[in-house]
Amino acid sequence: MRTFSNTLFFFTLVFALSALGQNEKFIDQNALAETLSSGETGLEKTEMSVYASEKQIAQFIKNNPGKSYYTFPEHRENSIRILDGFTAKWTNFRSNELSTFRAHVQPGEYFTFQIGIFAWSQDLEMLSYQSTGLKGISCFNLEGIDHHGHSFSKNLWIEKGNTQPLWFGLQIPENAEGKIEGKIILQPENVEKVSVDVILNVLGEVVKNKGYDDGKRLSRMNWLNSVIGHNDEVTKGYIPIVRKDRTFELLGRKITLNQSGFPHEINTLFDNNNQHLTDKSSPVLSDDIHFIIETSSGKIIELKPGKLTFTKETPSTLQWETTNFSDELELDVLGTAEFDGFMNFNVKLRSLRDIKIKDIRLEIPMTGKMSKYIMGMNKEGGFRPETWKWKWDVANKSQDAVWIGGVNGGLRLKLKDKNYHRQLVNIYYEYYPLNLPNSWGNKNRGGCDIFSTSDGTTIRAYSGEREIQKGDELNFNFEVLITPVKLINKEIQYNDRYYHSNSDISKNFIAKAEKAGANIINIHHKKDINPFINYPYLSENVPGLSKFVAEAHSKNIRTKVYYTTRELTVNTPEIWAMRSLKGEVIFPGPGKDVKTVINKDGPHPWLTENFKTEFIPAWKCTFNEGVYKGRQDLSVITTPDSRLNNFYLEGLEWMCKNIKIDGVYIDDSALDRVTMKRARKILDNRRPNARIDMHTWNHFNNMAGFACCLNLYMDLLPYFDQLWIGEGRNYDRSPDYWLIETAGIPFGLTSQMLQGGGNPWRGMIFGMTNRLGWYGQSPENIWKFWDKYDIQEKDMIGFWDDYCPVKTSNPNIIATVYKGKNQSIIAVANWTDRNQSCKLDIDWGKLGLDSSQVKISIPYLKEYQKETRIELNDNLKLDGKKGYLIIIEKNQTL
Repeated sequence: MRTFSNTLFFFTLVFALSALGQNEKFIDQNALAETLSSGETGLEKTEMSVYASEKQIAQFIKNNPGKSYYTFPEHRENSIRILDGFTAKWTNFRSNELSTFRAHVQPGEYFTFQIGIFAWSQDLEMLSYQSTGLKGISCFNLEGIDHHGHSFSKNLWIEKGNTQPLWFGLQIPENAEGKIEGKIILQPENVEKVSVDVILNVLGEVVKNKGYDDGKRLSRMNWLNSVIGHNDEVTKGYIPIVRKDRTFELLGRKITLNQSGFPHEINTLFDNNNQHLTDKSSPVLSDDIHFIIETSSGKIIELKPGKLTFTKETPSTLQWETTNFSDELELDVLGTAEFDGFMNFNVKLRSLRDIKIKDIRLEIPMTGKMSKYIMGMNKEGGFRPETWKWKWDVANKSQDAVWIGGVNGGLRLKLKDKNYHRQLVNIYYEYYPLNLPNSWGNKNRGGCDIFSTSDGTTIRAYSGEREIQKGDELNFNFEVLITPVKLINKEIQYNDRYYHSNSDISKNFIAKAEKAGANIINIHHKKDINPFINYPYLSENVPGLSKFVAEAHSKNIRTKVYYTTRELTVNTPEIWAMRSLKGEVIFPGPGKDVKTVINKDGPHPWLTENFKTEFIPAWKCTFNEGVYKGRQDLSVITTPDSRLNNFYLEGLEWMCKNIKIDGVYIDDSALDRVTMKRARKILDNRRPNARIDMHTWNHFNNMAGFACCLNLYMDLLPYFDQLWIGEGRNYDRSPDYWLIETAGIPFGLTSQMLQGGGNPWRGMIFGMTNRLGWYGQSPENIWKFWDKYDIQEKDMIGFWDDYCPVKTSNPNIIATVYKGKNQSIIAVANWTDRNQSCKLDIDWGKLGLDSSQVKISIPYLKEYQKETRIELNDNLKLDGKKGYLIIIEKNQTL
């Protein structure tokens, strides 16, 4: 979600220009004008932007002859920008300046600096470095710690004629004084080594917080190698895994493994509406999960299981391994289960002889109750057809997973190989699509069949014919996520009341939120206190943002900030250093040749001039008012699963500590589940009542690879508090589509509506409203209704539940009950655009009331319904696309 007009424009162009599956086309010329308008970037050129001329270079080489490459030590204030040559400034460097770096530093700061390497006479291969006298120094370009917490090193080549910045950092001790001296020895594999002396004069007061509070120091580069949040703790709301033999339990779910290392039983303890845990479990599987190998002759190879060994057991993670074997093959299974219901299986098939294969497949048999619905593998969410067939097509389809389930139990299956990488999301899929798994894909021979059986449904993921040679290995890896991932939190569903605004100026946000009864404000980017996308802790705007948060807190209003990693503003102080990491953080896309609905004429000239190559232009917007009026923000797409995730988490920690934010708002996440788990732990520790909500635009179109959003992000759902899935959605779609694609209920979360403000009558069938200050009818009157009738104290029993106490006589009219002890609310909605009527069929026993001792009413609700007299046996008349909230309660006067 960006601003109101930006979001509407995005939806308009995607659906109007691409002839996608939705019929409605909303054209907003103001949004188009805003997105396509030009403005000043505010990013002025510096001496580091000026190229050395051929004449200057020739003279420099003449003055410094006989070298294969040149080193240019440079201060952090002068970020190296030119990569296809070098800056004119350096032609004035004297010989000793090429091999010596001097700087003043302060005790306590994390100090960063650069050494630019210009490959003059030839390519430089396999560059490495050593250091002496500089304790704890690190080169971000050559080494680091990835987002899983693992140390790594990188191979670096520099092409002839190019410059490669090397960014170094080291922690200056708080008690340091005098000089710190050392050397950095640079060693390409194919030419001579060069030594650079580093002389640091320690002066001044101790720097607080390592210098992280001042972005211009670039001390935050140290965040790239953070391991914050890596521990074995479970996150808030979950319980540790408990195991006995091959059976283990976690929140609301119970799993038993077979001797082969795959699930034998999966059971759920969630009730039919995911509001309570029950004593009686319901099976998800109707039989074991089977891994089957069939030869070309039709023989099923019998794999004998070896010993199943549990190799890791912590409160958050359980890991086991075993080998299944036959005369022809060995199958290694390494399984992992986590406290949130996520399971990963690394399955390695090793051939002991040449063999012709008809098929290698995974079969997951599911019970009928837990396979009623489907989402994924080219099928939009809703009821499962009797048969569904799917084939791999990674060039055009962002599809590698399917969810099959009931409301209170289901499985998401995701197929992977060792070559897996996270795809780019949203309209950028074509620039970094999924890799076809060598195992499951098998040159597009693989696929998945889902079909009904006598006792339920079977998911059959197959790979097709192939010949395997002795010694070959194939990795048939897959993930399973057991849903729902948690109980619905009614406090969050009914009492988290959001305020959004499309204004660039935040002055009146708090007053408007307070007046309407909102208690959470989301601060997007393109705001005077959060101007640039995904960098909310820019030093210049931190005072204003901090003041806003403090004022909101004084009114008992929480404040969250727009903060994700899909794109990154070019106003990021570390942007040039991140660019120097050669595609690790900034995605190395086609550059000037990229054209999207946002950048339909290609990248902004600033990006083409300054970045030149290896980028994808992303969101852009121009401020219409306020202190940034006329200023334009540009951004670039980032690389999934990079060290930017570590940077992101430290930024989150910093905002919790220094600004006291109450969570983050995520827009189409590029983050993985490991990072989201770490983020959740940070918030649990720093801001226990913080929230994470996620918005996602509808990906089921050709630009986004026809992905179902909740399927795409399902393994992140344990760490979100609420969803906002309305953008690009058609609220005339069927109730089963609403339930699976937008409501969040089958996964243990709830959602809110967006596009056009949604439909408040149909929304109440799922306990959803829209958000205040955005588009459409204000939800404040429904909030007041919720409070008046104590909806949080009631249990939602949805139309999907066979035990729902209220049905209607008209299949076009849907009913959901909010059941209380002496009072219940019945939400009814007309799912057609024509006037309809029905009678209510009430099971009084299930409702817990005596029909002879109740009164029924339709109370006045502004912009929703008129006060209407009604009797129990009346024929209820509903206008097209509308409905009622009906109160049934015990008559206290009897």
